[in-house]
Amino acid sequence: MGDRFPSLAHLIAPHPLEDFLANHWEQRYLHVRAQDGVRRDGMLDLAAIDAMLTGRLNRHPGITVVNAKSPVEAADYAGESDDIDPIRLAKLFGGGATIIVNNLDQLAPDVRGLLAKLECELGIHVQANLYMTPGGGAQGFAAHYDSHDVILVQCVGAKHWRLYDSPSGLPMRGERFDAKATKAGAQTAELLLQPGDVLYIPRGLRHDAVAVGDQPSIHVTVGFHAFRWSEVLLEALAAVAIDDPSLRAGVPLGTFGARGTTDDVAATLRAKALAAAAAMRWEAVAPRMRSQFEAEHKEELRGLVADAVATLGPDSRFVRRAGARTAVDVGDTRLTLTVNGRSTEWPAAVAPMLRAALEADGVFDMTALGDELDDAGKVTMLRRLLAEGALTLAR
Repeated sequence: MGDRFPSLAHLIAPHPLEDFLANHWEQRYLHVRAQDGVRRDGMLDLAAIDAMLTGRLNRHPGITVVNAKSPVEAADYAGESDDIDPIRLAKLFGGGATIIVNNLDQLAPDVRGLLAKLECELGIHVQANLYMTPGGGAQGFAAHYDSHDVILVQCVGAKHWRLYDSPSGLPMRGERFDAKATKAGAQTAELLLQPGDVLYIPRGLRHDAVAVGDQPSIHVTVGFHAFRWSEVLLEALAAVAIDDPSLRAGVPLGTFGARGTTDDVAATLRAKALAAAAAMRWEAVAPRMRSQFEAEHKEELRGLVADAVATLGPDSRFVRRAGARTAVDVGDTRLTLTVNGRSTEWPAAVAPMLRAALEADGVFDMTALGDELDDAGKVTMLRRLLAEGALTLAR
């Protein structure tokens, strides 16, 4: 399983991935402590974050500020055009507020690479936000739950987490936490996260956290937006309805009127549901949902411009680009290569060499492609693969 999801396995190492998927995913939390001498993917230091916040133009809501003890409005740190004012931002932070960098991958290339690999392996959308809280007991959010699963990577300082019983179970996508409507459960765990620690929190598990110690507490939250079975069922039902006119017929007039009766309608609903379930086909649903995912799949494209003008030759070294999802569909005379949803046509004869390049294990050179093409032909093929974002030069 670690071979199938290597980036996820590395993120929670040394905890076994098989145990995580069987006994923790969507079920219960997991706290994995730092490993000596091993740096977690996604870790950033205070200097890098400071440069991120002060060395470029940022806008709300890319940067937001929260404080569990005192409400903060966007106008407190952003101008009329939503430009972030670093001076006011720093003052709020010094006064106990938490700074949030949303969509962190847009500002941190290493995080972008991690998310691209996770998405490619898992086939779901993954996001990352950064939370920076001053020490001394500051708190960004009161106790709440998220509607997606998260893995937290503690980067700087320490944070004390409290977890609570969650009678709400697994919330639907976009189901926002409502403190008034959600009964608070009993506290079930207390955890101290230190640099290099990770914490998995399944969606629906209520939690809060307080920064401890004198230095700021910084962590990156990686959010996993898995497809729900309910979403697959709805897509499957929609596909059946396209072929079954009876599912597109109207409910009998008067059903919801003052004198409407529902006994016959309820029986008809059950019969139609059984018939629709028997007609549902995974192959009618999977391509559409896969296409929906690939249209928004994150790519890690560092080096793409430099690759476009690089001189290629026998000494050049290549590697598959992290997070690149590729597929080769071979016809009689032509083949279609799809890279992260972008399709191009190639001569069918290059299929073996194309697959050799796309399936190469680690760094390779032109000799790994075989002898069907001369060096000039290999350079042409490799340059196209560089341009499509399937490969990059090993640096």
